[in-house]
Amino acid sequence: MAHFGKDVDNFSATRTIRIVGVETNDKFTTYIIEIAVGHYVWRVKHRYNDFHDLHNQLVYSCKVDKCLLPPKKMFGNQSDTFIKKRQSDLEAYLQTMLYYLAHKVPPVLASFLQFDKYEIHGITQCMAEELYNRGDILLQSRDPYVVTPLQLYSLTERLKLPEPTCESGDVKKDIGHILDFITRVKCLKVAGSRERVGTSNIDMTQLKFDLSLFKSLQCLESECCHVSNILGIETVKETLEKVSIQQGLTNIRDLVLNGLTQWKSEDGTVLVTQWENLVEADFSRNSIREIDDSVQLIPRVEVLDLSHNRLTGVQHLNWLSQLTQLDLSNNQIKDLENLHTKIGNLKILNLAGNKMDSLKGLSKLFSLETLDVRNNNLAQVEEVQYVCCLPCIENLYLEGNPVNQVLDYRTKILEQCGDRVLEVSLDDLKPSQKELDTVAVLQAIRKSKENKVKIQSGTRK
Repeated sequence: MAHFGKDVDNFSATRTIRIVGVETNDKFTTYIIEIAVGHYVWRVKHRYNDFHDLHNQLVYSCKVDKCLLPPKKMFGNQSDTFIKKRQSDLEAYLQTMLYYLAHKVPPVLASFLQFDKYEIHGITQCMAEELYNRGDILLQSRDPYVVTPLQLYSLTERLKLPEPTCESGDVKKDIGHILDFITRVKCLKVAGSRERVGTSNIDMTQLKFDLSLFKSLQCLESECCHVSNILGIETVKETLEKVSIQQGLTNIRDLVLNGLTQWKSEDGTVLVTQWENLVEADFSRNSIREIDDSVQLIPRVEVLDLSHNRLTGVQHLNWLSQLTQLDLSNNQIKDLENLHTKIGNLKILNLAGNKMDSLKGLSKLFSLETLDVRNNNLAQVEEVQYVCCLPCIENLYLEGNPVNQVLDYRTKILEQCGDRVLEVSLDDLKPSQKELDTVAVLQAIRKSKENKVKIQSGTRK
């Protein structure tokens, strides 16, 4: 039985099984079994009746001696002395079974010890059986194939072992089914967790796994799994069109360069191949503090999500000439001077949940259609006017700013939109007829004042 962790191909890895305690009530006793394989430990709970059922199946399938299991006792089976004796006897029974059957653990014993949740053979066999039954359906589905880092780790380590693909003897559990599937699957979601796995000490955030065999992957999603644990990025980047890494990045370069430190020559020549097909990148909900220059290796990205990070500004986005949709919401950005020089073709920009007090830096985003600046520090209508007259603006979101408290806030903002007031939706609402009438009056007054100023300046000349 191989173990998790280092030296997975070392067949002398320690294997222990103990009954470490009991839980009793008026009707029955439950035994707490601790299984250790290498560095990894987990617990399962079983009553005596479970042991009895297990033993009957082992007697039938493996010709185990009928007398090995401690017999039932009808009376006095709740006394402390009896329970301690039975605990010791059942522990000896399990140790005997594991010793004699370790070379090929029977499915019934593997199930009893929950190998399908914690041990690499059990986990990969369970995956294989699922893909034997549902592989074609999953391949045809538009939904991603969802796995845990533990499952991918188990597959990675299982493939290192000098064992046949079907060591269990059950064709449904042949890991060849997994290999066939992963070479064809197009969308993968790695759903990690910061919690320990079940009753074990297995920390999924520490498990490394290899994606090299995913030859057709177009979409990769990962949660709670640091990219330093993902091997084979250089292979899958050749086919990826969409990537989402959440709670697994501190720098964009961690993914884009996949651990490389030397990626430019002394004269600035890039030594690493680009992500040729990547058009959508979701790096939200991480701890990214800056946009580093490695983004030049993802030049075809059209949609970029950097929300829920720690950004205070934007740099290097000039490398992303195809970028049309950018989400910078829930960061720590105070101002964005001359943003058009970095992202001139942007159509959708989300800056909600930042610290912006002026939109002056957005005044030349002439392609912008939708701007979300909810929950910032915008207090004056004059600091919003810079985006109201943009030639393509259609949707403007300002809720949650101090400017919302200004008297007649909506009409004053809409008045800044000039001739495009009919095209603009403010806070998800088109102008009402009453607002349009008020805006028309305000615009007329403003034009009258502007004309007077022109006349007066002309007279002086």
